Amino acid sequence: MLIGSPAMPQGLYQNGIGPTLDAMQELACINTVMTFSNNMVGRQYRPGHAPTSDPATGTPVTDVFVRCDERHYAATPLRQAKDPSHLYADRDILDELEEAATPRGMQVYARILEPYIITGAIPGLEACAEHDLHGRSTQTVCFNHPDYMAFWDAVVADLVIGHPGLAGFKFGQERGGPLMRTLGGGQATCFCTHCRTLARQRGIDAEAARAGFLALQAHGEAHRQPSNGPDASRRPIEGYLVSLLRILIRHPALLAWERFWTDSREDQRRRIHRTIKQIRPSVQVGWHVDHGMSWDLMTRAAWDYADMVGHSDWLSIGLYFDCMGPRSFNHFRQNYERLLLADAPPALAHALYFSFLGFDPATQPGYAEQLEKQCALSEDYVASETCRAVRAVRATGAATQVHARIGFDVPLCDIPISEEQVMRATTSALEAGADGLWIGREWDELKPANAAAAGRAIRDWQQRQG
Repeated sequence: MLIGSPAMPQGLYQNGIGPTLDAMQELACINTVMTFSNNMVGRQYRPGHAPTSDPATGTPVTDVFVRCDERHYAATPLRQAKDPSHLYADRDILDELEEAATPRGMQVYARILEPYIITGAIPGLEACAEHDLHGRSTQTVCFNHPDYMAFWDAVVADLVIGHPGLAGFKFGQERGGPLMRTLGGGQATCFCTHCRTLARQRGIDAEAARAGFLALQAHGEAHRQPSNGPDASRRPIEGYLVSLLRILIRHPALLAWERFWTDSREDQRRRIHRTIKQIRPSVQVGWHVDHGMSWDLMTRAAWDYADMVGHSDWLSIGLYFDCMGPRSFNHFRQNYERLLLADAPPALAHALYFSFLGFDPATQPGYAEQLEKQCALSEDYVASETCRAVRAVRATGAATQVHARIGFDVPLCDIPISEEQVMRATTSALEAGADGLWIGREWDELKPANAAAAGRAIRDWQQRQG
């Protein structure tokens, strides 16, 4: 069984690759280490989209931790901006990691999270921007722009050809579709020439979809409850749920466009999978399924596990049970309490929300409890989500594996997690049928005692399996 852990490149360099791998094996039975080959996404979350800097010296840290071969990029004007003056730009993390991992009997995986916001990390990306309902360029990039598609073909080809010892690769996309974005006050995308042309070829009316999103946008603006308390005058005559359903019935092209956007995102994965398998079929290609899949009903409706198995060796299911508590609660309050489930009192709406997601409300912190103090979700959440993914994948008959990613000690949540909670969550994923585990969101974040608790749960489970 794959027992892996993600680790940040700069953490591996700062703490020492060998000592880090030894700690992984000793504490948590880790046999596979995964690191960012490219971390251009990090700029999205920093002021001014600045690169990471070394805390000791203030020197900028590279976004690209592997060597690049310009020959692979002939079909696209986009490039990975690797500044030779940045820290670690002269090194290749995958080569160094493989050198240390091989004698320890460990595999090396690479990973990339899509840098979908235009930050300057990829020069020229502005030309590939998504267009909103009014034809304006946005700060996000279009899946269907030919230069953007060719760029990822080049990146993964460069990565796999340049690293013959690479055992696996994971790609992730942490952005949701236009429906929930519009309800949340944002703009639906993408209505650029490339998307309109492709949609027309698939029989989708872009103008009809645009009209639907405008109606949805107006509904959200008119009826969303204010954050400082309920306003009865904002309630639609027919109620919140019926009014939303009416918009969807009157504007079916809106749902067709949501599906088109989701399919475009999945097409990106299909191209990456095809490119890698044509170069080296042995590389195990998988996808990052972020835990937005756990907290949003619309995302679940649009994003089916069964749609992913044809181009997946494995799926990495995000189960960050500590930060899932406050994150899902904040999502509930913004989108469900104030709009989608605003017909019901908040506490009842919260219980319904959990029920619709398949979580027993009795096993999770309730509305009043979360209001008083942010709480982690229980191991029942981990079991439920693992089981859902396993059942959906196995129902297809595909050989795709489900890897549960047990996240804990996630920064900024301020939720203390006990060793017992880690053990229960880890055991729950295994007993729910996970084919593999990833321990931690990042190894660098984990408290040693909690990492060891995950290891104890794994060893106990393995002993019970004989």
